[in-house]
Amino acid sequence: MNFWKLLAENATDTATNANPWQSYMIYILLGVILVLLVVWLLFSGRKNKQRQKEYVEQLDAIAPGNKVKTAGGICGVVVEVCDDNTVILETGSELSGKSYIKMDKELIAQTDAKGPTQIAREQAEAARKAEKEAKAAGKKAEETPPAEETAQQPEETPEEKTEPAETGSKE
Repeated sequence: MNFWKLLAENATDTATNANPWQSYMIYILLGVILVLLVVWLLFSGRKNKQRQKEYVEQLDAIAPGNKVKTAGGICGVVVEVCDDNTVILETGSELSGKSYIKMDKELIAQTDAKGPTQIAREQAEAARKAEKEAKAAGKKAEETPPAEETAQQPEETPEEKTEPAETGSKE
């Protein structure tokens, strides 16, 4: 009960003795939240632009022989890339019969063609993986004992290896 009385007294005191900074504190807080929201939206849009750029590069990298899947679910192999932003796809097989479809490049949803950005990212990932494996191999080499220590242990001769087998075979 005393806590509520103190809180009520404190609230009336601050309302009557308003500090100029307290009146601006709400505006400062709202400004910080607004700035954070704008920064978040900028980075979000930037990521979407990056994805769109990679998609366009992938479409530009399509060449005859690439396998593609269209937005409608048609799978085929690119036979020809035309100048008017269209491609000719070969679908079907030798047994069922082949068919050719001419369609707009923008309808291609997936392809095995790789654009320059994707190739650079894969190379960087491969280099990072090789570096990680090299570090792991270096740590493994440090953990194993040197060859001198293993050479000091006596090795069994072939005669010693065969003796237990001979004793076990006697009846």
